[in-house]
Order: sequence, then structure tokens, then C-alpha cells
Amino acid sequence: MSQLSPDNYRLILEELLLKKNPVKVSVRGMSMFPMLMKDDLVIVSPTNYQELKKGDIVVFEKNDTLVAHRLIDKQDGFLLTRGDGNRCADQALAYEKVKGKVSQVVKSRWKIAKYATRKPGRILAYTGTVTGSLFWASGIIAYKLVLLCRRLKTHNS
Repeated sequence: MSQLSPDNYRLILEELLLKKNPVKVSVRGMSMFPMLMKDDLVIVSPTNYQELKKGDIVVFEKNDTLVAHRLIDKQDGFLLTRGDGNRCADQALAYEKVKGKVSQVVKSRWKIAKYATRKPGRILAYTGTVTGSLFWASGIIAYKLVLLCRRLKTHNS
């Protein structure tokens, strides 16, 4: 079985969302730490501008890749987003760049992930200026600990 290229994968995902189909996808980055982490599985559902609310996790196109970040404000067809584990908000983006929103976390190594789309996670849209820096720092520390554990495991094998 051959693997899809990233471009073809994104095109298929976008086509399914345009046809109003929810899509199960794997998270690739750490910008939504601690709510979402690499390899978590989420459902991305179609959405429209009117139904988006502060605290939703929106999936949008940025530099030819898809990004999932929390909506912290919307106004006049533009959205302001930030990754839960990022120190700063993203540049304002036009709603046309939005592909969908994360409606559910299907699988995660963290129990906290089930709250990413619920009230506890949504609160991060209001606290991100403080929590973003804290999550960013703890994410860096966690990442370095994982690397250290891998090195020790390889060294002891």
C-alpha cells in the first residue's frame, strides 16, 4: 500500500470537509501542548464563520500546511488564533483560510486531551497570555526529558 504525499493528503482532507464530511486526522506538532500532542487523533468537522466561538480549535491553512490553533477572537471575517502552548498569538487570518474545527479528540496519551474541545480547554482562549508561556516552557522541558530518556534507553540496550 503506497503512502499519500502531504499535498495529496491535504487535498483529500480539504475535499472531504468541503463536502461536509468530518475527517479523522493525526496531530503532528506540539503547539497545542498540553491539550493536544503529536500523534493524538482528532475529528475535524466542517464549520462556518457564524458558528465559530471563542475557545474553538480551528484548522486553517498557513504556509501550505494545516494548523490547528485555538480561536481567541473573531471580528469582521478575520480570526485571531494561538496554539495553547505558544507564547504569542498568530497573525490575524481571513476566515477563507479555515478548513474546519476540531470537534472531538478520539485518541490521546494524555487524559487531559478529552477536555481540549470542552469548557476547560475553551477557557484557555481567555488565559492564553499567561498559560501560553507556561505551557511553552513546560513543553520544552518535557521534550528534552523524552529525548534524554530515549538516549538512556539506547545507551542501556
